[in-house]
Amino acid sequence: MKHKNLTMKDIAQKAGVSITTVSHVINKTRHVNMETKEAVLKAIEELNYRGSKSGKTNKIKYIGVIVADIREDYYISIIKAIETVATDFEISIIFCDSEDDPEKEEKNLSMLLERRISGLIIAPIESTHIPEILQKTSIPVVLIDRQYESHRFLFVGINNFRSSYLGTLHLLNKGSRQIGFIGYSESVYTIKQRIMGYQACIMEHENSATPRILSLSYHKEDSYPLIKKFIEEENLDGIICATSTICYEVIDVIDSIDSKIQKNLKIISYDDNRWLDYLKYPVSVISQPTAEIGSAALENLIQLIEQSNLKYDVKRELFFDVNIIDRLK
Repeated sequence: MKHKNLTMKDIAQKAGVSITTVSHVINKTRHVNMETKEAVLKAIEELNYRGSKSGKTNKIKYIGVIVADIREDYYISIIKAIETVATDFEISIIFCDSEDDPEKEEKNLSMLLERRISGLIIAPIESTHIPEILQKTSIPVVLIDRQYESHRFLFVGINNFRSSYLGTLHLLNKGSRQIGFIGYSESVYTIKQRIMGYQACIMEHENSATPRILSLSYHKEDSYPLIKKFIEEENLDGIICATSTICYEVIDVIDSIDSKIQKNLKIISYDDNRWLDYLKYPVSVISQPTAEIGSAALENLIQLIEQSNLKYDVKRELFFDVNIIDRLK
């Protein structure tokens, strides 16, 4: 019997693989080993999957996606995941990068709404202010990565407080005691939550320790001397990097810091990258399931568009678990 609403997510769950892998098998976009390919094809056959050509999403032509900063590994992975699922549903995606600039975010919103998109996925810049144009829109909206302090949308992502707590605990378990947090302004939802998680873990497990926080600015300063001064003056033996971009900057500084500090310093960052396996300074990672987050954001948005008779006026959250990739001795 054919299931009308099957998606690649269903195939992935049955085959025990990622959605991206399913996409590669179906679309023949990348080599997949024979064992995995056979598992996917078997799941497709057993579920009687026929793709999305049944006209299920015919009324959806364009969906807009606005990310806060395309430099982040997280957003690159999210975009790939969204595009993979969009191909399955035969939907065109219009991507925009706000470059963490509120004015550019407003322009992106205006442009997308003028294009009469059916729905919007957005990683907002500031948590305290919802752009007026977004407050007034009637189209379905899904938030990813970041969210507003007060809103009526669906948020898809991770529990940022919990993830940072676990990252701090990871460093404590590796022997670090002088742990610092390097991030950006607390006006960014993810940063605020990650700082709170870091502080909570420090206070719970190290009663005499004082939280050490360095807040950098986007695009407005040379962070190198600030990071170097922070590490040396605080005599840090552990650092939590709030983003992968900050991690790159910290790695760039390490060779210039005091050798005694350098020897003992342990680092954990967000979002994995292949090159982290080849560093002479090992970096553990708080890995976010970007394929699952991206696909869930788009599939939930499609459902909201198709069920236009349903109106939600309360904040809803869909959290995914993180995974710690341990590279520290």
